[in-house]
Amino acid sequence: MTDSHSAREDLAYLKTLLGTDSGGEVWRFAGRLFAVGGLLYGLQCLFHGAQILGVEFPGPVTLAAMFGPTVLFLVYMTVAIVRGGRAIKPQGTTGRAVDAIFNTSGLINLVLLVIFLPPAIQSGDFKVWLFYPAVVFAVLGGAWFAAWQLRRRLWMLGTALGWMVSAGLMGLTRGQPAYLLICGLALFLFMMLPGVAMARGKAD
Repeated sequence: MTDSHSAREDLAYLKTLLGTDSGGEVWRFAGRLFAVGGLLYGLQCLFHGAQILGVEFPGPVTLAAMFGPTVLFLVYMTVAIVRGGRAIKPQGTTGRAVDAIFNTSGLINLVLLVIFLPPAIQSGDFKVWLFYPAVVFAVLGGAWFAAWQLRRRLWMLGTALGWMVSAGLMGLTRGQPAYLLICGLALFLFMMLPGVAMARGKAD
């Protein structure tokens, strides 16, 4: 009886996570995070792109643009997690395993941050740092490609290719104004828009 109940929990969680249950709270929760993150960081990229093109902003505005998106995103995520409660917690053995995979991905991104940021600070050349977002975008592309292989939804394949192409273009335009334009557009097109669709349960 217990094994049967656990199996049903596992199946329900996987359906929610992968979108077979498009109204699943985990699916909508992830979509809301994607939408908010894509909007905030996309605007940040365009702001810095305007600076590179010669637009001048007051010091406090620049400071807010540098740290504001991360602060706002962390606050939003914390509130969403607290309010979501059990609805966004994985259930069953398989659910916990999938959750562990996503936690591991987060740790990998943290390791990449440690790899790229110290050399940039030590050398004073932040062109090294510009490789970090490109690598993260490539990782996101791989994650969406895996999702497409599981679900065979064309929009997932488009999102995966969009991240990968953007990562390649960012590598080629590192240090140029086009870099931030590509970065901002990618965040809008391949993070915010899919996030909105997921949050509304219309991405399946």
